[in-house]
Amino acid sequence: MQKVAERIALLREKMKEAGVQAYLIPSADPHLSEYSPAHWQARQYFSGFTGSAGTLAVTAAKSGLWTDGRYFIQAEQELKGSGIELYRMAVKGVPTYPEFVRGELHPGETVSFDGSLFSAADVRKMESFFAEKGIRIKQADLTDSIWVNRPPIPHTEIFLHDAAYAGKTCRQKLTEVRAGLKGQGADCQVIGRLDCVAWLLNLRASDVEDSPFALAYAAVFPDSAYLFTDLSRVPAPVGEELQQNGVSLRGYQEIIPFLRSVSKKAVALVDTDAVSYAIFSALESNPNIAIKTGHDLVTDLKAIKNPTEISGFRAAHIRDGVALVNGYAKLEKRLNSGEKLTECDVCDVLRGERAKQEGNRGLSFATIAAYRENAAMMHYEPKPEACKVLGKGGLLLVDSGGQYLDGTTDITRTYALGPVTQEEKECYTWVLKSHIALATAVFLEGSTGGNIDILCREPLWKHGIEYRCGTGHGVGMFGSVHEGPQNLRWTNHVVFHAGMTMTNEPGVYEGGKFGIRTENLMIVADAGDNEYGHFLKFDIITVFPIDTSPVLPELLTDEELAWLNGYNKHVFETLSPLVSGDALSWLTRHTQPLSR
Repeated sequence: MQKVAERIALLREKMKEAGVQAYLIPSADPHLSEYSPAHWQARQYFSGFTGSAGTLAVTAAKSGLWTDGRYFIQAEQELKGSGIELYRMAVKGVPTYPEFVRGELHPGETVSFDGSLFSAADVRKMESFFAEKGIRIKQADLTDSIWVNRPPIPHTEIFLHDAAYAGKTCRQKLTEVRAGLKGQGADCQVIGRLDCVAWLLNLRASDVEDSPFALAYAAVFPDSAYLFTDLSRVPAPVGEELQQNGVSLRGYQEIIPFLRSVSKKAVALVDTDAVSYAIFSALESNPNIAIKTGHDLVTDLKAIKNPTEISGFRAAHIRDGVALVNGYAKLEKRLNSGEKLTECDVCDVLRGERAKQEGNRGLSFATIAAYRENAAMMHYEPKPEACKVLGKGGLLLVDSGGQYLDGTTDITRTYALGPVTQEEKECYTWVLKSHIALATAVFLEGSTGGNIDILCREPLWKHGIEYRCGTGHGVGMFGSVHEGPQNLRWTNHVVFHAGMTMTNEPGVYEGGKFGIRTENLMIVADAGDNEYGHFLKFDIITVFPIDTSPVLPELLTDEELAWLNGYNKHVFETLSPLVSGDALSWLTRHTQPLSR
C-alpha cells in the first residue's frame, strides 16, 4: 500500500497549496453514476479501495473511507497498511464524513471538493452543516495534476436503440416529459443521469463498463430539445434520426455555457439529487431561469415498463437462462472430471455462453463468483492473480447478469459443490424462505419499498440475522442493472406501480465462513380489485433452477415447498425445449422436485 500512502501525501501537498484543510473524493462522475468510467475513479486511485460506493476524506493528519455494508469486509482488506481508516456507514456510533470533517476542522478553515462530482442536494446540505461551525467550502479539482496516467474520457460510438425494443420513439418520450413539466408548472428540465439520457433519446453506447451509456446530457424545453455529447462519435444516421425527432446536437462541454446563456424566461424543474452541483449552479446563475425543485420526470417515466419492454424482458431472461444452463453444465462436467477450476473460470464460461445468445451486448456488471468465505463479501470480484480454486464441497455463490437489446438480467444462485455444514444448510433454507415470502407477496396499491421490505427480512430476523443492504432494486431496460426510484429497503418511500421491475435477493453473509444469496428479477403486476382497493403482486421473470441440495425440507412449510417445486418445474418446462445433451441432462437433474 506504499503507493496509496504516497498519493495521499501528494494530495496533502496540493491541499496545503490551495489553502484547504480537508478534501473529499466521492465515487461519482459528473452524471452521479453508480459505476463511473475510469477517468473519474479518483477515490479508487487515492485509496486503493475498489468497491463501487464510498467516499474518501483527507485532512492534514487523518484520512478515512466511508462505505456501506456491502463492502465492509472487502474495504477492511483493501485498506490494510494504507493509513486510511475504515468508517462503516449506518453503524451505530460511526460519524458520517461531514461529521468527521466538521469535527476535525476549526472555524475559518476550508473543506474542498469537485462540485461536479456531488449532487446539488449533497452540497447544499454540506454548506449549511459546515457553516454552523464557520467552516468554508471551496470547489476545486485537486486530483488531476497529481493523478499519474489518468485515463481519458471515453467516447465510444453512439447507436440507436430501436423503438421495436424501446416501445416508444424518442419524440413520444419527449412529448411525455413536456406534458409532465406542464403539469408541474415548469418549462424545462436538464437530464444529467446517463441512464435517463439513454432512455429518453433511445441512444446507447459503451462509455461505461457493463452499462450501455454515452457520456451525455439532455435538456428539454417546450419547443426544443438538446443532446450534449462528444459529436465526433455520433454517426450521421444517428444525428439525422435525432434531428427528425426534434433533438439538436451540441458538444459535451457546452452544457454549462448553454445553461448560463438561456435568454428566454423559463421555469426549470430540478431534482437536486439527480444533477450535480455544477449543473445546479449554472442554472441558478442565470437570471432568466427560475428553479422549481421536484422529482426527476425521466426517472419516474422509465421506471414503469411499457408492454413492449416487459415482453422484451421476458424473452431476454429466457435466453439468459439457456446461456446459464449451458454454462453450468459445462462447469459441472469439468469439475467432476477432476479439472482444476477457479472462480475466474466460472466468470469466463458464463460470459462466453451469454455472448452466444441473440441480442447480447455483454455483461450487466462484473460477475461475482465467490467460493466459500469469499462469498461473505457481497460484491467480491475474483481477480486472475488471486482466484480461489473450487473444491467438491462448500458453497459457491454466483451473481451475474447480461445486457441484451431487449432487456437486462441480474441473477444470483448459491450452489452446494458437495457436502455443506448444518449451519450452511440452515442459513440457505432461511434465505430461501425469505425469498419465497417476497415472491408470493400480495400488497395494496400505494405500498412502498419500505413497507414491503420487512416481508422478506422477517424469516431471517426470527433467527437474529440481518443483511446490511437492500432487499432489491429496479433493473433498467437495456440500461442500468441498478435502477430507481423504486427499491426494497426501509428508507424507500416510492410507491410501487404495475410495470416496475424489482429484484428479490435476501442473503446471509458470515465473515470468514460463507455467503448465501438467492436472487430473481420480478415485475410488479396487477393482482385484482375488490371493495378494499387495488392489489399488486410480483411476477417472476428469471428462468433458472434454484438448487435444492442444501435445503432442509423440514424447515419449509407445505406452501413454501410447493412454491419451490413449482418454480423449478416452470424453469424445466420453459428451458428444456431450448437445450440438449449435457445441458438438458443438467437441467433435468437440477429441477427434480424436493420432498420431505
